[in-house]
Amino acid sequence: MRSTIAMCPDTFEMSSFETLPLAFDIAGLLLVGETPSAPTSVLLQLDTGVDYAAGHPIQPSINGTQLIQTLTALQAGKRYRLVITFTAAAGKIWAPSLLIDCPE
Repeated sequence: MRSTIAMCPDTFEMSSFETLPLAFDIAGLLLVGETPSAPTSVLLQLDTGVDYAAGHPIQPSINGTQLIQTLTALQAGKRYRLVITFTAAAGKIWAPSLLIDCPE
């Protein structure tokens, strides 16, 4: 089973000149005894629907109940959707997402 959820706030603004680590706190998604593992990410450029791999050159990491993905080199005037997929337990996969605007 895979479920996709939007994070709050659902839209984040980031400049094309910035390099930022974004953290998703997933504590509320985990049941007792569950631990996040095997995170992967895509940064979909919304006008093309293609993963903008240059914007997330390293894989996401886990720090306790936070999934952390560093973003960089976004293109001005573009919108993106960051989706980090992780396993919480056998057969239980979550995919929190965040819309990212890059106005400059």
